[in-house]
Amino acid sequence: MKTLISGLVFFTLWIMTIPLYAQHANNPLLYSYQAVQFSDQQISHDPVTLVMPGTAYASGFGSFLDNPASAALFENSFGSFGMAFRDNREESSFLGNRVQSDNGQIALSNLGFLYHLPTSRGKMVMGAGYSQHSFYNRALEISGRNTETTITDEFKMPWSDYREIGFSTYATDYGDEFEDWDESIFRVGFDQYGHYLGIHQEGEILQHGFGGEFSGFFATEFQRNLMVGISVGIKSGRSAYDRTFLEIDRDGDYNSEFIDTNEDGEGNTDIDRILLVDEVSSEFLALQVRGGAIYRLNDHLNIGASYTLPARMTVDETFDARVATTFDNGVSFEDDVRGEFTYRVHSPHRIGVGLSLTDIGGWTASLGAEYADYGKTAVEFDSDNFEAERLENDFISDTYTDVWNLRAGLAYDLGGSVTLRGGYAHYPSRFRNLDLDKNHYSAGAGFKLNQNTRLEIAAQYTTWKEDAVVYNYGAYDYSSLPDAAPVISEQSELSLTDVARLQLMATLRFSLY
Repeated sequence: MKTLISGLVFFTLWIMTIPLYAQHANNPLLYSYQAVQFSDQQISHDPVTLVMPGTAYASGFGSFLDNPASAALFENSFGSFGMAFRDNREESSFLGNRVQSDNGQIALSNLGFLYHLPTSRGKMVMGAGYSQHSFYNRALEISGRNTETTITDEFKMPWSDYREIGFSTYATDYGDEFEDWDESIFRVGFDQYGHYLGIHQEGEILQHGFGGEFSGFFATEFQRNLMVGISVGIKSGRSAYDRTFLEIDRDGDYNSEFIDTNEDGEGNTDIDRILLVDEVSSEFLALQVRGGAIYRLNDHLNIGASYTLPARMTVDETFDARVATTFDNGVSFEDDVRGEFTYRVHSPHRIGVGLSLTDIGGWTASLGAEYADYGKTAVEFDSDNFEAERLENDFISDTYTDVWNLRAGLAYDLGGSVTLRGGYAHYPSRFRNLDLDKNHYSAGAGFKLNQNTRLEIAAQYTTWKEDAVVYNYGAYDYSSLPDAAPVISEQSELSLTDVARLQLMATLRFSLY
């Protein structure tokens, strides 16, 4: 019963108070963060398209995600099967300490076929398969002594997801004798309100997941030198966020006897450690439609454009949080809260433009630019809380902005048996007031194994910097005490993080007759 009540309280507080978290756009526990993350599409189609944009060029199997019309530029029918390995390395700076961590992932990158239909003139192509276009693996570790805040300062907030389970496990307690406000257990029991001796903190935050599309596509030479195409797909994926956070009294600062763990009316111990483990798992599903055209100006120069329609994604999410406290006398308390809920995300449309210069002395260049307005992303809850929807969507439009993602690739053909490639992409920050620009450097090669089979490989290195939210917390203004409850404001404990991501891909492309 206690867990059920805690769960109901959790849902009510979370849905009613989403905007209170809105000042920190890269917090993984925000609807707005998930909404924009799921509507994002990164560069991870296949080894060729990873380097060479397919907006105006017959790149790899996944080039239909750039422009479905590119399928009509392929000369032969083929099948494609590929795998990818991603490694995310992060170096965080927290409380003066630098900690390195990494998180790896192996996944299917593409599987499908492209088939030329018989025609008396021109081209007509169809195909189907799966292409993975996004991945969410992250890793962050922190360690240090914090003399300013504690994660239990988050538990005491009236709108906190952890308020009930924090109080039931003695992670928080009443702030005064009137029992009209909560306080961190590390800030009570002193003569002075809110006095804090500090605590050692250790934490690990992991995020992993992917997004991909099961698609069918069709392209044809509608008129001489004019290729048009369309693709229809089911966009799906999953993401998991896991946080383990430990606060431990290593220095024995908390060694009084004011906590009554045996309920005999007398204090008998003090806090030793507090552990928070929480998990958020999300799955999303949407119908994705895109169309495009490519015009061949001459034997070497193509121009192309594509349009991706807005998608309405359904997101199913589960939440599981557990707080466990241990006291100096060995007594432990534990409580948890669980929940499941569904919401919908309306993703923005995308416009792509590009050009390619092909087979000029063995050289080929492909350029692409894509426009996406993340501020047009919208969240819709499966409830009648229209005010929460309005405030959350106002936050998205105020926080996220439109961007132009730029990509360029260059290839050189060594006599038909080996092709070398190199590329660069710049993805500007989606946030109005945060510098989270991402730079992608890529290189690859293609090898003819026999008359019917090619091996394509590629590597991509991505770097960026960000201020990662470790936890939000409530800061009390104690100047109004003891006549009234203190005024609370929300802030965040941040970790400055340098991120480096390596992606390796390999695909076999084999001819179909």
